[in-house]
Amino acid sequence: MSLKIYIFQFDIHWLDPKKNISLIRNKLESIKGQADLIVLPEMFLSGFCMEPSLSAINENSNEIMEMVEISKSYSTAIIGSLAIEEDGKYYNRVLLISEDGIIGRYDKQYLFSHSGENKAFSSKYDANLMEFQGWKILPQVCYDLRFPENVRPLPAPDLLIYMANWPTPRIHHWDTLIKARAIENQCITIGCNRIGTDGNNWEYPGHSVLVKADGSLIEAEEISKPNIFTIDKSETQEYRAKFRFLEDKKLTK
Repeated sequence: MSLKIYIFQFDIHWLDPKKNISLIRNKLESIKGQADLIVLPEMFLSGFCMEPSLSAINENSNEIMEMVEISKSYSTAIIGSLAIEEDGKYYNRVLLISEDGIIGRYDKQYLFSHSGENKAFSSKYDANLMEFQGWKILPQVCYDLRFPENVRPLPAPDLLIYMANWPTPRIHHWDTLIKARAIENQCITIGCNRIGTDGNNWEYPGHSVLVKADGSLIEAEEISKPNIFTIDKSETQEYRAKFRFLEDKKLTK
């Protein structure tokens, strides 16, 4: 069973959802009808702002409705994280959006205390497998990448997706850990990081990547070009059947 994916790393306009939605729409125009799933970076409508009163939207907002309309217009689902407000609390929340609306939610579990994210945001929806076109997808967000225990207790996913605002000074950690997560989970793993410089003057180099279950790279760099990557679940299944490492994992109680 195959899935066509476009990984869109881009320079997020700081606290400007309208410009970011326009940028996404314009990019999808060039690949209309070609991708089943579009992967976007962390906080793709605002940038990594730790003042959620400035960046957060609710799930009934016009911005979310527009993303649903984009999904329908371009015949693709969309996954990425947003600053979300709900009942007076704020969440760094992954939404899986299709033409039918929101079909999956996950809140970043490991909040980046170095930037004060743990004081500004909360978590409600735990790590979970999202069903999409016969695939079990497990989304994770940025700092989650440093904590493999957020993934290991769950049944092995078919596709592991990390979306991030991961800065240049520590990008060598990102490069290494993405491959490690793919290898230890024997799972196709996507890392979608933003590019450019944000409102905090932090620089982001991209390095978005798609890694096979054996740890080999499908593509690195140049991923911002409108290339569609086709992944096949049977390849992962065959690899897991040949090397049954996951059967030996032990979970700490």
